[in-house]
Amino acid sequence: ISGTIVGVCEKSIMMPNRNINKGDYLVGLPSTGLHTNGYSLARKVLLEEYDVHDYVDDLGMSVGESLLAIHKSYLPVLNTVLDEKWLVGISHITGGGIVENTMRILGKDQKLDIDWQSWERPAIFSLIQRLGNVPENDLRHSMNLGIGMILIIKPDGFSDLKSHLASQGESYIQLGTVN
Repeated sequence: ISGTIVGVCEKSIMMPNRNINKGDYLVGLPSTGLHTNGYSLARKVLLEEYDVHDYVDDLGMSVGESLLAIHKSYLPVLNTVLDEKWLVGISHITGGGIVENTMRILGKDQKLDIDWQSWERPAIFSLIQRLGNVPENDLRHSMNLGIGMILIIKPDGFSDLKSHLASQGESYIQLGTVN
């Protein structure tokens, strides 16, 4: 089974055209698992140690259930704030991880200042790292590490975003800033 989504957007309203500035906030929305990144590495590491039916205490489920965790759609949570002027960028964290995906929408003179300790990673990422002896940088470049979407917002819009996310029952992590 395969699912595909295709979308169309007017170039004039695309997020990268909304003027991201140094000091803007990086706000992460949690993923529900691997989503679309790191499956080759995950399968290699996990299936050398376990069968897909094996229950793993660290995961709280079988290996197969963890690998098949649903890819969350963020549209229902974000749809009503897409036109807010304080929302200046959106980065969907797929292959390439947090840094590579988010750098695509920044200016050439900008970089990310991420507090990598600001959230607790889901257990599957720690398990893959430990079992496969995967270096931290490799993990960061191939997986979402529990962050499925990053919103870049103006600091003065942070309270509005927090209120909106609370009304949607959506948790968030303030990851850092654009520098």
